[in-house]
Amino acid sequence: MLLFIVNQIKDLGFFNKSRTVLFISLLFIALFLVFNLKLGVILTAGLILILIGLLKPFILYLLFLSLFSLEAFSAVSGVSYPRILGIFLTLALTLRLLLRKETIPKDDSYKYFFLFFLGNLVSFAFAINISISTQVYVTYIFLFLLYILTRYFLITEKDIHTALNYLFFGTLASFVYLYIMGIEIFVVVAGVPRVGAGMGDSNEYASYILVLLPLAIYRAMNTEGRLKLLYSSLGLIYFVILVYTGSRGGILGFLGALVVFIQYYGIKKLKSVFVVLLLLSVSIFVFSPEGYLERATTITTLEKDEASRDTRIENYHIALKMFLDRPLAGFGMNNFQFSSLDYGALRSMVVHNTYLEILVGGGLLSFIPFLLILMNIWKKLKIKNKYKKNIYDLMVCLKASFVSILITSFFLTAGHKKILWFLFALISSVYNIAAYQRISYKVRDSQ
Repeated sequence: MLLFIVNQIKDLGFFNKSRTVLFISLLFIALFLVFNLKLGVILTAGLILILIGLLKPFILYLLFLSLFSLEAFSAVSGVSYPRILGIFLTLALTLRLLLRKETIPKDDSYKYFFLFFLGNLVSFAFAINISISTQVYVTYIFLFLLYILTRYFLITEKDIHTALNYLFFGTLASFVYLYIMGIEIFVVVAGVPRVGAGMGDSNEYASYILVLLPLAIYRAMNTEGRLKLLYSSLGLIYFVILVYTGSRGGILGFLGALVVFIQYYGIKKLKSVFVVLLLLSVSIFVFSPEGYLERATTITTLEKDEASRDTRIENYHIALKMFLDRPLAGFGMNNFQFSSLDYGALRSMVVHNTYLEILVGGGLLSFIPFLLILMNIWKKLKIKNKYKKNIYDLMVCLKASFVSILITSFFLTAGHKKILWFLFALISSVYNIAAYQRISYKVRDSQ
């Protein structure tokens, strides 16, 4: 049996289908005989996922992407469905790389990630709750693996289009899942019904949708006929979902993305978009959730009391005081909620600001590498007119997504969300595709 397994793995992609099916079937029966039913099913499912990862790892990666919007749901206690799938994908791909003697893609961002991890390690010495810091650190490791996986799989424009389709489909399918499971899509917060969907938090979901919205626009700009209509409709659906998240940070993030589109395409080329947005604005004014417009005005009306906003501002002040007391190594990752009580916080809360969370948690040793990561990604978004139209449009839309998530990160805790790190890797992949195109043009012109 062992020899059979080894021979199968060595072939990697050249499996005899009948022998593979027979092998899995026999193993399935054996597991049921040796273990109890539940454990047998779990082990068999795990084995099948690893085999898929060895044979067709891209399929497993696409399934992993499609589960992004179900982050709040756990397969087992404390471990979400995407993370479970990500673990199996990482194991399978590691085996595949070793057996095929392949390497991970080269990337100039790795050194900044290494410094980021190193800086966060130092912060452990000052953490009140080491367990929380360890959990966050492990999460960052998984997110770095997500970066590597995305760089490995997204090599061509076709790969990127396929990945985006699964991400789009998974997001819409998550609403069907919520409906079937009998879970409320709207959560009433301070009297306002807000969509948190499969992420459980409306602000996080708004940030997620803001990444997808420009990418849906990109697909609409570079397709024809029914596909153009499909992606255009998808963009409109995302816009409506964004409104119904009730996120003030989402409003600012959308405005930031809009500025990027105006900068690169101009008002004239976007006139049809503005017509659609005008119609949507009118419909939102008529059909928006009760209390939404009043909540939106609290962005600029500081003299008006608003508990959520005022609490965050107070936490920002506390975070800055904490940073000044321990600027180099911080208080430990995600330990603001514990240490802030010594600085006058009324209750244990997260800081609700990605940048302050990293600054207070890991100090400058973590924050500076994180800024270097952001700056390096931004540098890759330098858009040139020499690009082919589809690459030019993709770079513009990626920049819009990146700007929006940079803005919403000012109002969200936890800079360790999958969509942010996926976006890092997606930008790097597109940058490499664009660089290859430039080289090809130079070779062609020199002939």
